[in-house]
Amino acid sequence: MKKLLMGFLSLLSCCLLGQVGNVGINTATPGSTLEINGSLSAQYRLISADYNMSITDYYVAYNGGSTGTITLPAATVAYPAQGHIKGRVYYIKNTGSFNVTITANGSELIDNQPGTAVSSIGLGQGWSAILISNGNIGAVVTWEAIVINPNNAINTIVGMSSSSIYNLPSTANFNSGIPQVLPFTAGEVQINQGSTASWDAANNRFAINETGIYELDALSYFGAGGTVGVSSYIGVNLSITKNGTAASNVVAGTRANIGQLIAGAGNTPISFHCLVNLAAGDVIYLTMYRASFDTATGTVQSQAPSGVSESRHFTLKKL
Repeated sequence: MKKLLMGFLSLLSCCLLGQVGNVGINTATPGSTLEINGSLSAQYRLISADYNMSITDYYVAYNGGSTGTITLPAATVAYPAQGHIKGRVYYIKNTGSFNVTITANGSELIDNQPGTAVSSIGLGQGWSAILISNGNIGAVVTWEAIVINPNNAINTIVGMSSSSIYNLPSTANFNSGIPQVLPFTAGEVQINQGSTASWDAANNRFAINETGIYELDALSYFGAGGTVGVSSYIGVNLSITKNGTAASNVVAGTRANIGQLIAGAGNTPISFHCLVNLAAGDVIYLTMYRASFDTATGTVQSQAPSGVSESRHFTLKKL
């Protein structure tokens, strides 16, 4: 009996290895190399922190409480050598409220057309990506990506603060020309799902998901009650900074020179409108500071004037 069983298994093995043509499951006439007449189940994984994709992954959903990174596996050998990963497919979706970055391994690159190959791509809230290995290795394109943005309209972030007073952290820093971040809370920021940018509440900044030209508008009211000094004017700068909050990181903004008596008596508006070229992965801040050559001192703050519901306003749109 044992010899008979071994003989049957050997014959079955030879049949499977030597089979030519299409294979069907629940069908006698498969029209493709593999045809399944029924349902198909694959690995589903929900993650909430940085993650390295593995050989067992298929669909991964990110739902973390902060920004995260998903790293693709390295292609160790090129097709058609044994161990290649040509044709491997991953589905990744950002189901959370924070930006997630998909990063190629080492020096490998991702083909994210249009544009040149990149080492990483960003997924905004509600975005999805399909990644397919092309079988290459090394510092070349190893993954081809299809990125799906569920919102095809102009993507906009609007941030506003309702009747709140925010004292700048340090009058000394403010007077020396160091930009101070104007904060928003999560409830004050409105964002389209699938937007080309995300609100990073933990760091009071806006994270860019897609490279392109962005239109930005900003408005803030400031007060300078009790300000004194040798200069009769206060020079206030409202600006955005990119990838940092120092004066050297300022990429757009405006300046208003306003009399001390006027600023001290009430709240004075300052605003700007600009177009800025931003890349995926950039982070920007809304900041305000006073020019270094002004010598007036006192309390300078962003606040809501009487009869106006918001003290600062910011919109970001990709063109």
